[in-house]
Amino acid sequence: MGRLRSATVLASRTAELLVLAVSAYQSAVTLGGYLKRRGKDAPAGPPPAWRPRFALVVCARDEERVVGRIVGDLLGQEYPSELRDVFVAAHNCTDRTAEVARASGAEVIDVHSAVPGKALAIRAALERLGDGYDFVGVFDADARAEPGLLRAIAGRGPGADCLQAETVPIGDPEWIAEGYGFGRKARNLFWWQPRDALGLGTTISGCGWFVRPALLRAELPNVTTLTEDLELSVRLALRGVPVTYVSDARVAVGEARDLRTSVRQRLRWVRGHLLVVARYWPALAWRAARGDVRALDLAVYLLVPTRMLTRLGASLVALHALTRRAGALPMAVALPVAAAEWLVPGIIAIRERLLTLNRRGIELALRHGVLSLLWFPIGIWALLTARVQAWDHSRRTPEEVPDGERAAGR
Repeated sequence: MGRLRSATVLASRTAELLVLAVSAYQSAVTLGGYLKRRGKDAPAGPPPAWRPRFALVVCARDEERVVGRIVGDLLGQEYPSELRDVFVAAHNCTDRTAEVARASGAEVIDVHSAVPGKALAIRAALERLGDGYDFVGVFDADARAEPGLLRAIAGRGPGADCLQAETVPIGDPEWIAEGYGFGRKARNLFWWQPRDALGLGTTISGCGWFVRPALLRAELPNVTTLTEDLELSVRLALRGVPVTYVSDARVAVGEARDLRTSVRQRLRWVRGHLLVVARYWPALAWRAARGDVRALDLAVYLLVPTRMLTRLGASLVALHALTRRAGALPMAVALPVAAAEWLVPGIIAIRERLLTLNRRGIELALRHGVLSLLWFPIGIWALLTARVQAWDHSRRTPEEVPDGERAAGR
């Protein structure tokens, strides 16, 4: 009986130490990257001797009411017109998407497939592209692109094989969309920007990413999950290719505006995430064990993709320590880590004015917290149905987002 008790205490302490280690790591990355970023000079403009040529691919499925906006944004870039071409991959469309895109100035690629997924639309576009492009850029049809997007990407392009623009929420006052939009801005500030400053790289985020054509042609045929962005990110990491984050190149994306759409969308994301973990995590962990720091960071992300998990875990460990029961970790170990989980992002959020200390700001933060709790039941259901490969399409219309609005800011 005594041996069983000792083994249980050892297992409990080991698990709690692992939780604290991951939590402390995430807090250190957030704080270290933030401080380093604040000390950096403004990024230099693109080298005049090198201007990459872009093939810009918009993936669209029944998006006739919004596709013209993103095509117009990309054709209106502050970048030489002879160095960019816009293609729209109209995937299984049953409306006038292709006609509207063509009238807006894009070259249209009609794609028809029995299997769902954005990867098929991108693959069809790749087959149509000629040679001579330095980067392929991928966009969603309901996104908006700032006029200086390509100029900023070009400035970080030399030496990079894959780049991800910062995605920000489109200004949308709807209750659910605004709450999730707050979370997107928080993730940029606490997660991606610090990793960029520390040279850790990021992941492809579905829209506004750019990659070398040869690399995309080599890897895309092997991408089979419905989270093609995450799977491609991991495959690139296994090749030693980081995803460079470009925070001064922004693409505004829409958020789900109703609970049903949000749940279906996030259910697909979690299912795809779980499949990526099952297929690639051992190889990624092996690469990390051989000294690849970026692979280690990505391996940690695959297992703990949100600070909600580390914050909950560190807080529970701290509460256990406060009880001073047998097997609890010392308070001097648990409490500082738990405090960092709350204080580091909180102080940064206030300093960067993501969180305003008024009724409006607190209400928005609480709203985001409530919506974030939905990840737990969604995650459980996704775990039970991980093999389901279902793509539930959700459309956005100009009526949902005013046509004049673009990025809502960082």
